[in-house]
Amino acid sequence: MIMTDASNIARSTKRDWLRFWRDKCFTSSLLLFFFLLPLQTRYIFSEASLYEWGTLSVYGVEALGWAVILLFMGTWEHGSMGIKVKKCFLASMLPCFLIIWAFLSIVWAPDKMVALQSVIVLLEGILLFFVVLSYITPHPAFGHPLRGLRSLGPSSTPLGEGRVRGKMAGIVYAFLVGATLQAGLGIYQFLTQSTFASSWLGMALHDPRALGTSVIEFGNERWLRAYGGLPHPNVFGGYLTVAFATTMMIWQKVSVKDSPWPRTILHIVMPILLTGIFFSFSRVAWLGAGLVMLAMLISEIKKCYTFARSSKSVAQSIWSLNVQYVIFISLYLLFLVLLYRPLVTARIVSESRLEIKSRVERMEGVREAWTLIKKHPILGVGIGNYTQSVQQEVRP
Repeated sequence: MIMTDASNIARSTKRDWLRFWRDKCFTSSLLLFFFLLPLQTRYIFSEASLYEWGTLSVYGVEALGWAVILLFMGTWEHGSMGIKVKKCFLASMLPCFLIIWAFLSIVWAPDKMVALQSVIVLLEGILLFFVVLSYITPHPAFGHPLRGLRSLGPSSTPLGEGRVRGKMAGIVYAFLVGATLQAGLGIYQFLTQSTFASSWLGMALHDPRALGTSVIEFGNERWLRAYGGLPHPNVFGGYLTVAFATTMMIWQKVSVKDSPWPRTILHIVMPILLTGIFFSFSRVAWLGAGLVMLAMLISEIKKCYTFARSSKSVAQSIWSLNVQYVIFISLYLLFLVLLYRPLVTARIVSESRLEIKSRVERMEGVREAWTLIKKHPILGVGIGNYTQSVQQEVRP
């Protein structure tokens, strides 16, 4: 009897130990995925000769994403992580329909291997969405891998809610650290007007003197736009804009009564992200960052007016630390605009040779897309096969 109890205890201890390390591996892989999200390292199976969209490859981040999914499946089977299937059944119907339709589109796609590759990427994205949703959903068996992170809410929240906030904070911080490093790389590229190639980082060499490089043309000068580690400055600017909006939302929720370190770190991160967005010279990214700052300023002023009812002075309440900081980063942005005014003017006015060429090419792309829509109004041309269809049907 004693030997049986000891054996059961040993087996239980071993199971707990395996479950602990399995959950640790899942959590670490998930955070690493969000940190490495912009990494462009990939293994190319088949390279297209005419266009990038015909290349068959697998990105390192994609492989890591599938590892996260597999680790999640192992934890979900034992009930340590997961959400109730009944609750997410209706929400799962639309993604399932989308995946089924994408798989069916392989049948009529001109390049079936590219279509299959695109379907796999789409499937991975949807599965990762549900993995993250399940990971941050309250569950009695959830562990708390990131104790002490209270930046997304006050410390007085209930234990279950606190665990959700802690896990969400871990994902957000991993994403922001990766974005800040990318912004720093983009700032370096613009200030030095140079890039470097790295197969390990998935980065290509971008020479501002070479044709095809995204530059701003001003007089006889060609200014390199910041790429970061991403394939195009517009992608780089969009990525940083999402990170900037996330940072602003966290900054609003950080309590002044908590440790000053989270606010100090965010005060350093936001100008770095904003500078990276500015050096991308992406007009859409500029607009997005401006709208985020305007929304935050309006939100803070409304909070101050509400607080003013119990305060001595309305003006004193409006002039809060948060409002002061939003005004400070706005003035910093104005300083950058004035410092690089000729380049900003060239991007906004859009009368230089390259800007006119870009505008003409975009209008041509819209016309080509409309031509394909009229030819294939219901079934489309197959997932991931737009470029191939343009080459075959619009520009044969």
